[in-house]
Amino acid sequence: MNYKEQVISFFPIGRQFFSGIIILAMFFVHASASAKWEIKSSDENKGADSQVVDNIQLHLAGLNFPENDYELAQFEKQTRVKIITAIRAYSYYQATVEIKNFNKKSFDNDGVQILLTLGPKLIINDVTIEYDELAAQQTYFPTELKDIINSLRALKGMTLEQSKYDGLKTRIQSFSLIFGYFDFVLDKTEVQVSLAENQANIHWKFNFGSRYRFGNLEYIAESRGMELVEAVKPFSEDEYFDQQKVSEFTQLIRQTGYYENVIVRANINAMKSEQRIGKIVPIEVLLTAKPKDTYQFGIGASTDSGPRVTANWKRPWVNLRGHSLSSEIYISGPKKNVALGYTIPMANPLNDFFKVQMGYQEVNEEQRDSQTYTLAAQRQLGAKSKDDWDKIVFLRYEYENFIQGIGEEQSTQLLLPGFTFNRVRKDGELFVNWGDRQQLTIEAASDRVISDVNVLRVTARTKWIRSFGKHRYIVRGDVGAIVTNDFEQIPSSLRFFVGGDQSVRGFDLNAVSEERIDETTGKPELIGAQFLVVASTEYAYQVSNDWRAAVFIDAGSASNDIGKSPIYGAGLGVHWLSPLGTIRLYFARGFSDKENTKRLHFSIGPGI
Repeated sequence: MNYKEQVISFFPIGRQFFSGIIILAMFFVHASASAKWEIKSSDENKGADSQVVDNIQLHLAGLNFPENDYELAQFEKQTRVKIITAIRAYSYYQATVEIKNFNKKSFDNDGVQILLTLGPKLIINDVTIEYDELAAQQTYFPTELKDIINSLRALKGMTLEQSKYDGLKTRIQSFSLIFGYFDFVLDKTEVQVSLAENQANIHWKFNFGSRYRFGNLEYIAESRGMELVEAVKPFSEDEYFDQQKVSEFTQLIRQTGYYENVIVRANINAMKSEQRIGKIVPIEVLLTAKPKDTYQFGIGASTDSGPRVTANWKRPWVNLRGHSLSSEIYISGPKKNVALGYTIPMANPLNDFFKVQMGYQEVNEEQRDSQTYTLAAQRQLGAKSKDDWDKIVFLRYEYENFIQGIGEEQSTQLLLPGFTFNRVRKDGELFVNWGDRQQLTIEAASDRVISDVNVLRVTARTKWIRSFGKHRYIVRGDVGAIVTNDFEQIPSSLRFFVGGDQSVRGFDLNAVSEERIDETTGKPELIGAQFLVVASTEYAYQVSNDWRAAVFIDAGSASNDIGKSPIYGAGLGVHWLSPLGTIRLYFARGFSDKENTKRLHFSIGPGI
């Protein structure tokens, strides 16, 4: 006895589709329908699948007993069909159903009894697939589609799970569109059921057709800044279509900061006859430019900075070439900063640009007071791939008025040319489970060209985050060196210190460095150091979906002799994966030659 798929392709309501709504609906169904339908297993099958019982209740919900006797037979038939449909959704094709007390009085009062004998589940005996295998052998054929075909073949010998079967059918259609097989046709999806043998044979027939390629961009309405949009396009014309690259293109356009709304889509229906013949799909771009001025405000906190407030203003369209003007204000207990910048995009507005910036910074820490004025020009040559490096060449004029330790007030001006190599790789913005960061900066000044002192300053930083299942490892390190003919003239902002959330935990921010005893007061004076070495390792374990427990060890030294008088920090922490991002709280013990300390550290952010 054969049943075509349209007879049996009922999905198991409540298993996958709209699960949250269904669970809520099940609550009300049980509350209201339990008096109408009393479902029991037979003596041979007392362990009836609870999901089957729930599914039957859902299928029968809303049925009203007929008022006329002549409708009773039709109503009973309708009820039995719904029950069988609900049972077969879970692959019980040998089930028998007995309905007792089928009358209006029982329906309204005690409930109609349904006695089930489910029997064994239906087994898939054979899977037959007819398709254009030559297309699947091409080097550009997506792995995702191959996996779907292999999953379909793997159903042989398994029980027929309707949700899994329907899922494969949905996936092959969806992924064909995602990868540009716009002529894909699913000719046949047939399931032949033999009730006598309790077996099913699956027969699919489909044709992928040719894979389409990317066509040219077609701008709808707004065309301002087309060169900027083209610069961030992650695909080229004639490249094989991939919807994931279209989505990436949308995100990259948004990240440029020039557009308020961005829609990028492959308009299959708008293809001209020659495009369809040539298997080329045009890409429509619908843009809405940002207003003249945009503003952003933020608040945050950490144990290093305490509460902090930020405000940003940006004028993204100074002209049609994408020049932009921006300013930033940062205010916290130990630091205040204001900056104004003018940016000119080059090959790629995201990471390839020329920027001029001026700013003022004020720092008030325990043994440091400084006011710094800067004027800088930088040229960033952006990375062309995720493994490439950003290359930044800069020239910075800096005038700093400072008091370091309990010494006298000093002032220094420097003209610092230099360069930075920087690379950041990560798998997300809000939460990072895999990522790393490397940065190298070299800058120098000469007393023959504006500067008050000769100096060469080199810093290098790295951080690695790797996760394996529930295990998460973080390793970071910082090194730095200053070579100069007069260290006393080096501004506080360029000297090295250790301690704090991003350095050696267990100590206050920049609390440890070289010291000297003030001759007048006899008190130690923190003066900063020429060399920096910091290393840290941390392990975290995912104890639940939203929480991790962590343990760490930090070590560091800021001194005039490399590695002299190191300090150490160790402790425990917790990470909360909140809707705002990862919130970290650590209890740390600090160990040094002078003292042992205790400190709580708190921070918010992705951690890379």
